[in-house]
Amino acid sequence: MPDARQQLQLAILKKRVKNVSDNTADQQMSCMEVWGGNTSTDSFMDRPGLSCRVWSQSFGTGDAGGDVYYLSSCASGRLTRFLLADVCGHGESAAEGAKALRELMRRNINRIRQTQLVQAVNRELVVADMAGRFATALIGTWFAPTSEIVLSNAGHPIPLLYKASTSEWSTCGSKLRKRVAMQNMPLGIDERTGYTEHRVKLQPGDLLLCYTDALSESQDSSGNYVQTTGLVDILQSLNGVSPNDLIERLLERLESASPGNLGRDDVTIMLFEATTRRVPLADSLLAPWRFLQNLFVDRVKTTGPRHPSTTDNSNSSPSSCHSRKQAFDRFVAGEVSV
Repeated sequence: MPDARQQLQLAILKKRVKNVSDNTADQQMSCMEVWGGNTSTDSFMDRPGLSCRVWSQSFGTGDAGGDVYYLSSCASGRLTRFLLADVCGHGESAAEGAKALRELMRRNINRIRQTQLVQAVNRELVVADMAGRFATALIGTWFAPTSEIVLSNAGHPIPLLYKASTSEWSTCGSKLRKRVAMQNMPLGIDERTGYTEHRVKLQPGDLLLCYTDALSESQDSSGNYVQTTGLVDILQSLNGVSPNDLIERLLERLESASPGNLGRDDVTIMLFEATTRRVPLADSLLAPWRFLQNLFVDRVKTTGPRHPSTTDNSNSSPSSCHSRKQAFDRFVAGEVSV
């Protein structure tokens, strides 16, 4: 009977063999989930060179919703990946789809090229065929040694960037949302969709605000949608507010503009701030052990079926989401709200 150490070595060997056979054309890295979910939360994460606050409120009285947030880090902490997604529908009716999307992200997180990661998640979401549901998503990779973040946008609201050197807010990666056939469409519509990347260099004090469409679809006092430009104006008027208080002040401003704002959908914000924190020496020294530990845990978690099973959506309203064809038509027309 092999002891625990031999069992671990055997599990690692089997994992390596499986990676070689299944991914011969695709290089891999080893990342571990730091934190993620689709429930209401107000949490703070600190990674080398980048801090992140996640604020999420699910629609209605349920604790779970269709907004998905996800953070992962490589073994040494030099590389951090994140996902912010909005599954078609809201509240409990979209919760199961959100869980499935998070699992797909976890299963594909180790792909080195971010575009391959997004394409793989998209293909598997199409195969999963979750009652025709689709999801907009923003996926990013932060590389601490170069202070650079790479963004891929699958039909999601455009993130907003604050540059500390100029004290100005602006849109970030607007070209990622350019209407090009079979490119940057929401996840789960067509497996042939391609995705592009946008690279941004961040300096200490710079902020990146990622959000779901409950913010951009809020209304002003005249009943008009705030949209991305309106959010930029609001944030610019909040210059001087500490990053620790920025989310609350932004939400207060939106709620005061119109009574129904932020109450019609799931609401999620991820606020990133570039910092001067370096990779601790202990993390670098412990990286090999974390790498092996992650391989063992991943082996245990992946013994189930390859694709998430289709869940019972009998409680979902037929009008709560659209078919893929309708989703594609709406995306081309610029109506990507989910």
